[in-house]
This record gives sequence, C-alpha cells and structure tokens, in this order.
Amino acid sequence: MRITLKQLAIFEAVARSGQVAKAADLVNLSSPAASMALSELEKQLDTRLFERVGNRLRLNSQGSLLLPLATEALQKIEQIEHAFSPAGAELGGVLNVSASSTIGNYLLAKSAVAFCQQHTNTLVNVDIDNTQAVINAVLEFRSEMGFIEGQCLDSRIAVEAWHKDKLLIFCHPAHPLAGQKVKPSALHNMPWVMREEGSGTRDYFVNAANALGMQPQEKFRFSTPDAIKQAVKQGAGLGVLSELTLEKELIRKELAIIHVEGLLLERKFYRIHHKSRNFTPIGLEFIKFNKMFLNTDG
Repeated sequence: MRITLKQLAIFEAVARSGQVAKAADLVNLSSPAASMALSELEKQLDTRLFERVGNRLRLNSQGSLLLPLATEALQKIEQIEHAFSPAGAELGGVLNVSASSTIGNYLLAKSAVAFCQQHTNTLVNVDIDNTQAVINAVLEFRSEMGFIEGQCLDSRIAVEAWHKDKLLIFCHPAHPLAGQKVKPSALHNMPWVMREEGSGTRDYFVNAANALGMQPQEKFRFSTPDAIKQAVKQGAGLGVLSELTLEKELIRKELAIIHVEGLLLERKFYRIHHKSRNFTPIGLEFIKFNKMFLNTDG
C-alpha cells in the first residue's frame, strides 16, 4: 500500500469543505484529479470514507478515524519543510480558524487582516458561527483552533483563557429605565431580544440573570448582534451584548445602557484546540501575533 501526501491532502480538504470541487481549489488540482485521488485512497484502504448528504460529502466512521491521522501526517511534513527552510524565509501557508460571533466580527477580523499584511504569503480563513459550531469545527479537524465566548467541557478539547470581555444590558433611549441603575426585580419578566441557542453570550447572561431571579423572557431571537441591536432600536425589548459590539450606537445615543445591581457580566473569551493536534508554524505565529496585536492573555 502506497498512500501519497496528495491523497491525504485531498481527503483532508474534502473533509473540511464537504465538496470535491471546493477541495480541488484548496489544493490547486482539477476536480477530476481530486476525485481520482480520493477514489484511489478509498481503494487502497478498501473502505468508503464519506457518505453523501444532499450535495455534500460527510465523513463516515472510517473517515472520522482517518482524519486526525491524516492531519497529523500533513502537519509533520509542513514542520519538516519549515525546519529546513532557509533562515529568514517568509512564513507561508493557509490557517483555518473558527470564532464565535463577537470574537470573529470584532477582534479576529482585524487581527487576521493585520497578520496577513505582515506575512504576505499567508491566508487566514476565519469561519464565524456560534460557540457550539466552533467547538464542532475543532473536533472535526476543520479548524486548527477556535475562539469561543462560552464554555467547552469536551475532554478532547484543550481550553485556554484568551481575552476579557464585558456584557452590557441595553435598551431604546426612550425606555423608562434607560441610563438608570436598578434592582434585578425591576427587569423581572420584561421582554428580551436574545441570541440563539448555542450562543456563548446567551448562555452566560441567562445563567447570571437567573441566579438573581430575573428570569428573562425571550420575545425575539436572532443569530447576529446587528439584528439584535436593530430590534432593540425598534422597541422590541431589552438586549444584552458584548461592549465590543455597542460602541458606535452608544456614542450616537441610538441605544442606552441599564445598570443592574449585583449583576456581574464580566467574562473570558477562550482559545481552544484539539488535544491530539499540534499547532502548525503559521498557527503558532498567529497565536503570538494576537497576543501583541489584541493584548490578549493567552
């Protein structure tokens, strides 16, 4: 059996993208060549690695077994190439990361661009979703690392504190509680515009609010901070988001803050990675860069 690096690279790219055509673009091959390489790999292993769901390919149990091994092999080759590259050679390659909504839109979008401007032969792909989706991307080896707002208790994932954040409760400027400091009971059973299930922001706030007996009542649910802010501007209810997302609206007085006695909404952001996956040279450099660029803890 002679498994080639090209076959492993195609396999990993298909696992990440879900389509042979997209995978072919990732590894600079034609679609027919990529399809042939994948077929040859399955023939050599005498097993199917994917199942088709709609127009996408999804790893089956055998493919899930192979993915971490293939990723590790490809990383080892990259490390060998990096170790024997000429001193001072420009860092290059593609880094796939996932980030939850607030982190991706308000922190990593800036740092990824700045990183690629400094290292012109690199590309950082930032996939933005909610916390649970980011955890899944790391578990499935689609992302080398993830950045999340919520908790991750999966034993396969390494979790490191990365950055600090603060949540703010906000409302329409004409709301009777706008700008006031109130007791938790003043907000009891008020309507809220909330993030979706699986959101780190939602989970953190609901736990903290319920501990004080607030029992926030969800009136509307949206998956992006912009949609929540727009709904609150229309008087749909109260909202809670990271202060990173509210700066412009507060300066323009389009939204107002409500301060709640005893409600501490300071939290940590976390960087996660699969315990069985080593960081690539570009991944290590991106971690170091973020520590300086964003003044992060990790």
